[in-house]
Amino acid sequence: MKLSRMALIAALVLAAAACRHGNTQPRPIRSGIDPQMLKLSKEQVFQRGEEQFQKKKYLNARKYYTHLYENSPNDPLGRRALLRIADTYYQQGDAVNLVEAQYKYRDFINRYPGSESADYAMLQIAMCSYEQMERPDRDQQKTREALDKLNDMIGSYPRSALLPEAQKRRREVLDHLAKHDHIVARYYMKRRSWNAAVGRLNALVEKYPDYGDRAAVFYDLGTALSGVGRTAEARLYFERVITEFPKSEYAAQAKRKLDQRKTA
Repeated sequence: MKLSRMALIAALVLAAAACRHGNTQPRPIRSGIDPQMLKLSKEQVFQRGEEQFQKKKYLNARKYYTHLYENSPNDPLGRRALLRIADTYYQQGDAVNLVEAQYKYRDFINRYPGSESADYAMLQIAMCSYEQMERPDRDQQKTREALDKLNDMIGSYPRSALLPEAQKRRREVLDHLAKHDHIVARYYMKRRSWNAAVGRLNALVEKYPDYGDRAAVFYDLGTALSGVGRTAEARLYFERVITEFPKSEYAAQAKRKLDQRKTA
């Protein structure tokens, strides 16, 4: 009797399940692709992306570029779309998007190393680090990273039409690093750590010959050398300030230093 009752219950459960299954309608699969996009040609999709890009609607632009690239990765327009995907991340500008942009530019180079736009992609890899540089008085990791990547671009594409831009950015990065070292040297001077200041300033002069504030560096070197009693060397640097940078604010200060020595 007990077995019959259990069999009956099992049969009812199976029947109910079958009814539910028979009445269930299959759920429609949602596609992430805008149906309207499928009606457009490759050229129209790219143009729509460009229109959104010009309006600074980078997320919308990226949808068009992504659709084009994923469906035509080997088409010249598809390749341009991958580069524009990277550009949308770069234009958004925050740290997270710049990292993503750097990855996309690198992906472009890896996939299409012979592309005529590979030099642009490599320059942009450097610019992603450039845009993240801290002030000269802060940590300079990103600045050094930008310098390394700019050197890579210049070395890899010495005939690129973008070379002047890369060289300009490189000079700016070097000036930034030099300013950082100058700030550190002045910190030592403030603490009257003259030997440390002399070491840092000498290294600055050697490493960054095109530093924009060399008048200040020479004046500070003269001051620091005076602090350790190397007066003859100090005099040479004060004289260099006067002769090489006569219109600098430091020229008058250097002249006063020399006049003080004459009357001492």
